[in-house]
Amino acid sequence: MLKKVVFVMLAAMMLSTFAAAQSLYLLSPFNNRNNPAGADQMIYIINDGFQGSSLQITFPVQGTLCANIYVFDAVQELVECCSCPLIANALLKLSLNNNLTANPLVPFNVNSGVIKLISTLPNGTICDPTQIPTDLLSVGLEAWATHVEQPTTGNFVTVMATFLPGTPGTAEFEFLPQNCQFAHYLGTGGTGVCSCK
Repeated sequence: MLKKVVFVMLAAMMLSTFAAAQSLYLLSPFNNRNNPAGADQMIYIINDGFQGSSLQITFPVQGTLCANIYVFDAVQELVECCSCPLIANALLKLSLNNNLTANPLVPFNVNSGVIKLISTLPNGTICDPTQIPTDLLSVGLEAWATHVEQPTTGNFVTVMATFLPGTPGTAEFEFLPQNCQFAHYLGTGGTGVCSCK
C-alpha cells in the first residue's frame, strides 16, 4: 500500500511540474544578429500534442495550434509578426534572418531584440496574429532558440536555450495583436509580416 501511495504522489508531482512548465506566452531575446561571422540564429517550435493528435478526424483542426509570433527590436518597436499553424508532434524551424526579420515594416538594421510567442487554437481553421480571442488561448507549444554569443573578442559561438514562460496581463494580450494589426495595415505592400516557410 505504501508503494502505491508513493507512486501516486510522484505521479501527481510530475503532472504538477509538467503543468507548471507549460505556458501560453513564451519569450526569447536575440543578439548579435549582424555578427561578422554571418551566422544565422534559428527558432525551433514544437506542438507537444497536448490538444490531441492531428490524426484524429473528429474536428478539422484537431491537434493544431497557432504559433503567434511577434518580433520586436531592442527599443520596443514591432518589426514583424505572423501566425504559423503547427500540427501535433510537428517541428517548425525558422531563421531569424530569413523568416523573422527579412521583411520589416520599415528599413532597419536591428542587432538585438525580443521574440514573443502566444499559443492559441485556430479560429475555425485560421491562424491570425491580429486577433487573439481569450477563449482560444491554449497551452501546448514549446520553443527553443539558438543564440550567437561573443565570449571573447573575435570569437563567436552558438548556444541553444529554451524560450522562457512569461506572465502577461490582459493589456499585453490586447496590445500585441493590435500592434500587429497596425503594422500589417501600414505595410500594405506586405512588409511587417514574418514568414512560416
